[in-house]
Amino acid sequence: MPVKVKCTGCEKVLSVPDTARGKAVKCPQCQTRISVPDEDDLPKSPSKSASSKSKTKKSSKPVDAEDALVSFDMRRAEDTEARICSKCGFDMQYQDEEDTECPQCGFDSAEGGLGARARKKALKGPDPADFYPGLVSEAWKFVGKNVLLAWRTVAYTLVSLAIALGCLFLYFWISMWPPRVFLALCFTISFLVIPGWMWFLDTEVIKLTLERKDKFKKLNFDFFLASAMGAAFVFWNVAVLLPVLAIPAGLGWLLVNYAGMPGYVLPICVGIGAIPAIWMLPVVMSHMSMPVQYKGWMVWKVVPIWARNLKPLSVWLMWFLLTNLLNIGGIATIAAMSSADISNIVAISESNASIRREEFSRIQNPNTKRKGQQAPVLEKLPDPQPIDYKPLILPVVILAVMSIFNGFTSLFNMRTNGQFTYYNKSSLELVDKLKEYKYKAKEKRDEDEDEKPKTLAQQSVDGFVFVLVFALIGVVGGMLYGTLTDVGVPNGIVTGMLIGLTLAWITSYFNGVKEGFLDSQMWGFLNMIPIISPFIFVSKLWEYRQPLFFQILFSLIAEIAIVVTAYVMGVYPFTSSDAAGQQQAPPAAGQQMDPGQMMQPPGQNANPGMPGMPAMNPAMGHAAPPGGTASPPGR
Repeated sequence: MPVKVKCTGCEKVLSVPDTARGKAVKCPQCQTRISVPDEDDLPKSPSKSASSKSKTKKSSKPVDAEDALVSFDMRRAEDTEARICSKCGFDMQYQDEEDTECPQCGFDSAEGGLGARARKKALKGPDPADFYPGLVSEAWKFVGKNVLLAWRTVAYTLVSLAIALGCLFLYFWISMWPPRVFLALCFTISFLVIPGWMWFLDTEVIKLTLERKDKFKKLNFDFFLASAMGAAFVFWNVAVLLPVLAIPAGLGWLLVNYAGMPGYVLPICVGIGAIPAIWMLPVVMSHMSMPVQYKGWMVWKVVPIWARNLKPLSVWLMWFLLTNLLNIGGIATIAAMSSADISNIVAISESNASIRREEFSRIQNPNTKRKGQQAPVLEKLPDPQPIDYKPLILPVVILAVMSIFNGFTSLFNMRTNGQFTYYNKSSLELVDKLKEYKYKAKEKRDEDEDEKPKTLAQQSVDGFVFVLVFALIGVVGGMLYGTLTDVGVPNGIVTGMLIGLTLAWITSYFNGVKEGFLDSQMWGFLNMIPIISPFIFVSKLWEYRQPLFFQILFSLIAEIAIVVTAYVMGVYPFTSSDAAGQQQAPPAAGQQMDPGQMMQPPGQNANPGMPGMPAMNPAMGHAAPPGGTASPPGR
């Protein structure tokens, strides 16, 4: 029969099975251990002892068997050796005497609720407690089975780092801005490959771990895909890391600028503030490896998940910091020993670049004498300073060593991240299924059915985009042309835009001619007349998909606008800057013309092949006598 006991903590009366006599149970409400008295310890009342004696005396008398069967009540029969689950009635007589958990329903009479095995079975996935034992050994075992992948990571990192540092060096070596912009773009693309490959590899390792596999069969590398993933890594840092770093970065800035602390206090505060973001990184990468990734970009969703999994994330962070001690020490060494030298090299390089740009500008645009004015006297430019590049050797060597070790430690941390995802996926709120859409078959159109024409707005937008593409191509080509020749960048850009717009106009015109010939011979021949071609297209071929009319119209409008703007700003396309700088305005009335300002190369006669002939002044239209001044016409 169940035994009634009273909790000494909360004074709640509990009903425990008879088999718990002489043992201790936990109160389900306050978790206090309660000793259940044994049967011998229970007090016996005199009435019960007397009644038992009377029953014994009565039982000693012979009883009729038939009367005993009639008076026997099966509902009051009890097997004192049977162990029955008080919740589901399962017979537990074959279970261990110390095992109080029912194998049928999981009810534990000692705990007053579900037992440990039942709670583990109720989990959706593996037990999170299994994450800790064997974590390090299993991760290094994974690295050993994927050594080739680790060396591939080292090679990708070294090559990308070499390209990025080479582009950065050339950026400071070259002074002109168009090549500098190109080199800055190359540096960005190359450098983003390193974090992008790590991002991609981390997601693939997590997927492999969820599949309970420990070796890749094939994993391809794409340079531009890795660079795009690196851009995603930068965007994640802006979305997640930047808000987290706002407070420690602001505190470090105040300490340096107002409290008078050394400058290295600011990066130390930033590094300490980045620890929470690194702490949350396994949660983010777990979501980034799923088909639906939006939760990994939302801080307000990541933080609660991080709080629920604080213990396993702390273990992961500990091993992450331990395996990256070399990287932390290398960055600290570069900052302490080479930061001043690197800043000095950058400052001297920028100063030399500005000097060279000024020299090139003076060559391209010489300061000539204008009417009524004297040529301005320009200051002499200083000579470029020599640069000592030897201090760059130590940072380059440290970065190379860090890249070699990082190929193996990164695989270790990625595997521990995968183990964290596998054992804690029930609390990570992962979305591993995409929404399913049902597609309905559309009615098949007849082959001879006319295509629905575009609206006026759609055709105008298509025409504008078509012209814009040609104009941009012309801008790039003109920039390169102006940089590599004596034309100059402004003249080259204007020239390139005009050429691009002209090509757009010509392409649209010939497309109109083609469409006219396809429609009828008469319209095709009329379309060959450039002046009336747009109007014929508008009146006859408006239903075609290609917005040729808008392409021609926008090209002409853009060309006129560019020519007018260039004339107002003093930019002369199709001419070199030297020739433009040598053009002089005609002298004012009553002012003598200086022979030194006439339009001929220095040291040459204006009339080649006729020595002794006076130089011809193109502005006056007649010859000037040697050593004298030319009289105006009509005198």
